[in-house]
Amino acid sequence: MKINLKVLCLPLCVALFYNCSSDNKPVAENPGAETTAPACQTTVESANQYTTFYKPTTGWVGDPMPFYENGKFHIFYLYDARNTLPTFHPWYKVTTTDFATFNDNSEMIATGTANQQDGALGTGSVFKLNGTYYAFYTGHNGNLDPKEKIMLATSTDLKNWTKDTSFLLQASWGYDRNEFRDPIVIEDKITGKYKMLIATRSEVGLVSNSTVPWRAVIAQYSSINLKDWILEKPFYEDTTTFITECPDIFSMGDYQYLIYSNIDDRMVHYKYRPLTSNTWITPVNNKLDGIAFYAGKTVTDGTNRYITGWCPTKNKDIDSNKFDWAGSLVVHRLVQHADGTFGVSIPEGVNNKFIINKLLNPVIDFGSVKQGEAYTLKANGTEKAYSVFDRETGAFKIKTHIKATSSTQFGFEFGACGTRNEVFAIVFDLAKNQLRLDKVIKNASSLNVTQLPLNVPANKEFDITIISENSVCVIYINDEIAFTNRIYKMNQNPWAIFADNGEVTFSDLKIFK
Repeated sequence: MKINLKVLCLPLCVALFYNCSSDNKPVAENPGAETTAPACQTTVESANQYTTFYKPTTGWVGDPMPFYENGKFHIFYLYDARNTLPTFHPWYKVTTTDFATFNDNSEMIATGTANQQDGALGTGSVFKLNGTYYAFYTGHNGNLDPKEKIMLATSTDLKNWTKDTSFLLQASWGYDRNEFRDPIVIEDKITGKYKMLIATRSEVGLVSNSTVPWRAVIAQYSSINLKDWILEKPFYEDTTTFITECPDIFSMGDYQYLIYSNIDDRMVHYKYRPLTSNTWITPVNNKLDGIAFYAGKTVTDGTNRYITGWCPTKNKDIDSNKFDWAGSLVVHRLVQHADGTFGVSIPEGVNNKFIINKLLNPVIDFGSVKQGEAYTLKANGTEKAYSVFDRETGAFKIKTHIKATSSTQFGFEFGACGTRNEVFAIVFDLAKNQLRLDKVIKNASSLNVTQLPLNVPANKEFDITIISENSVCVIYINDEIAFTNRIYKMNQNPWAIFADNGEVTFSDLKIFK
């Protein structure tokens, strides 16, 4: 992918406060902010350890490139040291068996010198043939022309890698020589050849009769030995974006899939087609997460397929700042439906990691009735209903089942401070079929930060799992949607459930550590 590209984002943070109410008794009036309401707690992000949303002890994860073998996932990634050196982004590796715990393997493929083509390493993929592992990667150097070429390193043990200095593939005529990256190698079972697919751009007439002067293209090369590559017709073109980064192509059941990261909207998209067709289908919801999950590439263990990406940090660890490049590793499980579309779910290993049920009691309520582990919220038309819960630290899981009786707008708030004057809320908007991240300022209009399509079942019920670790938060909905965000104020500050209108019940609401 493009090196050190900055992306836009706003945080998901909320303001909450303390008070007490008894079970089975709704609060009669909105008490407002108490004088004893908790102040905002802040943590030093550099001191936080990540064991679920992996990051190395120093530095950050960019563009994961997963490879599976013998019960173990080898996740290569671009290591982001964030220093001032002229060379950057060597390939590092971390291994896991369940995406819940990780073993750091440190550097795998080093950068070249500042004057060499691979002064910076870019995204690629690992392919095994006859006992040898081939790591095709992007050699990037902004001071050279071309800036990007495809390079190769090999290994016999997935640990020790040797660069093949005889291999160098640059863009063919008609393709953008400076935007030529992110190779993935697949085997064509029909022809017996190997295909290398590369994210690039092409000129008018090279792909179709379109009058668009340049367009995003996935170029296609073929080989019988992984060393000598012949240009073939393009695999895919897209006139709606500058470039389709980090492409991933695979077959699953009766369908072939294309996953790519859109450099313009900063989201991971997918298309699919029957194995008997050449026409790509774009599903109604073609996004696999929101703007805080990028460079998604998949891997399968033969039973399940997972997608790995990174949740970016924010400049200077401040919620109101822009996203940085690179961050923490986030992994989802892809759920294939009969019609070929995908849902997105939590990996079983991550779900099973949090098993200790912690006692959960609200510290303040308004318009809320608690019966056991169920909370029924009834907004009164002028004030939202809510239940606020105590601070949590480190990593935790929230689970609940939501039934929207009459409410069309409800959700979760995190990262609280005492006054509730400004909050960031995950909003289920049933009227608009949207899952939104909204910035809500007291006595002012809400600002929509980002949104995803929300499939609203006929019964208006939702199974929810939320995983939070330090400043990373992922919410999973009905095994259909994953929504990732980074929230620096989430750790060590209260959280809440709320309803803006009508009645909604959060049943079996539990928190696990």
